[in-house]
Amino acid sequence: MNGKKIAIIGMCLFMITASISLVLVKAEDTGTATVDVGGALSSVGIWYPSMGRFTYNNGSAIGSFVHFTVNENTGALSDYTVKLTFYPQVWTYGPSDSKQPYPGKENNSGNITYENKTIFKSIQINDFEPIAPPNVYADYLIFEGKNTLMKCVDQESGSLHYASSDHTTTITFEVPDGFNITQLSNIYNSLTLPIDEKTGENDSVEIPYLPIPSESVSSPWETIWIKSDNTTTSINFYNGTITIDGQTIEIKLSAYGYLDVYTYVEYPAPPVVNDFWYNDLNITQRESVIEDAKNNGTITAEGWYTKNDIQLPTTEASNQASNQIKQGDVTSNYYTYDDPTFEMTFNNVDKTGVDVVVNSQIPNGRIVIINVDKELLQTTSVEKLLVSFDSTAINPTDTLESLMEKVQNKDTNASYYALTGEQLTTVFVYVPHFSTHTISIKSLTSEITAGSNVILPIILSVLFICFSIGGIIVKKRKQQDDF
Repeated sequence: MNGKKIAIIGMCLFMITASISLVLVKAEDTGTATVDVGGALSSVGIWYPSMGRFTYNNGSAIGSFVHFTVNENTGALSDYTVKLTFYPQVWTYGPSDSKQPYPGKENNSGNITYENKTIFKSIQINDFEPIAPPNVYADYLIFEGKNTLMKCVDQESGSLHYASSDHTTTITFEVPDGFNITQLSNIYNSLTLPIDEKTGENDSVEIPYLPIPSESVSSPWETIWIKSDNTTTSINFYNGTITIDGQTIEIKLSAYGYLDVYTYVEYPAPPVVNDFWYNDLNITQRESVIEDAKNNGTITAEGWYTKNDIQLPTTEASNQASNQIKQGDVTSNYYTYDDPTFEMTFNNVDKTGVDVVVNSQIPNGRIVIINVDKELLQTTSVEKLLVSFDSTAINPTDTLESLMEKVQNKDTNASYYALTGEQLTTVFVYVPHFSTHTISIKSLTSEITAGSNVILPIILSVLFICFSIGGIIVKKRKQQDDF
């Protein structure tokens, strides 16, 4: 009799345990349990400019990114034009008391645009004697003279190269009106270290507070900047002299001299996050470290998901706002540093957390910052956060510096470092290799609450079933005993 009752109770406990285990397994399948992250990713690549292909016919050189005309008798180029790619600008400045650091007026011009810009009206080579007609080799166009070699590369924003033989070569550039021409100084200070009398070599300075003597040295390299709007063309030449007269640039290359010409689009320097962010997270002492990480590419972007209680700028900023989306009383925005190909999208946002999709054409591993308003992410502690990378939970680092070391070491495992302030929960996420990835930030408190809402009814139902079965068995047994 007692043995049967014990068996009944044991069966009930087994059913309860099995039911709870089933729920926990289900929770683990949906990503609510912590698991180790691992796996190898492909090697980090390096971004290179896009390359095109030249066609040449009767003095007309046409490439995907560069086009001009050539005088085959004199070597002169006319209307040297490059195709420039303009990516959307990605930040604005805002007042120091804003919840976001750079709020600005809404701007939907997020498309990549292109512009053909004529950099030189003409480029002439004095006493050029061609020894062969211009030849095209895929993305190269080469024109060889007796004493001068010209090479143009059809790449994004273009590149142009001249080299002289054992004779002096004079090259004259005619720049269109509207361009500002600046010659950079080629003088720099060279430190003069004391000479060790015994070894005859430079000796280290033993007394650190004594100034190290220096002397002015002239570099054989010189640079000219040709600026228009937000584009810059640089002429860098070696072993030569320069004369600038209005919009005319004359460069005399000595024997075996060399020059190259590049054009690129300038973007504004990354703005400094205002005091609100550092003060709210109580990390003012790390401001220089974080700003340096943004400037050197360790941190590539930051996203914001906040309530709309943001004070707009009182004065119109020169930079444009970008990537700002308003949904009801919530604003999402992101800002990128030195990566115009970066994109960030906020998805599946609710009180339990947010999914953030990040993408970049530059594959190098870097850190992204995700800031979420604490009113939207209901958690009070970083210990109650569950951060996942492509649906796999990842582990936190002890310090922000440890997370930055993962970038330097090219670590293959994603990781994060989290902070919480008065108004924000901020998560620094290390992405080991960029393509398209989903970063999920959830509140464990909300997950447990949601799980409890499911588990408790199941447990009560199982208990009810077990006690009902137990009652029926006991009743039948009692009836048998009465007989």
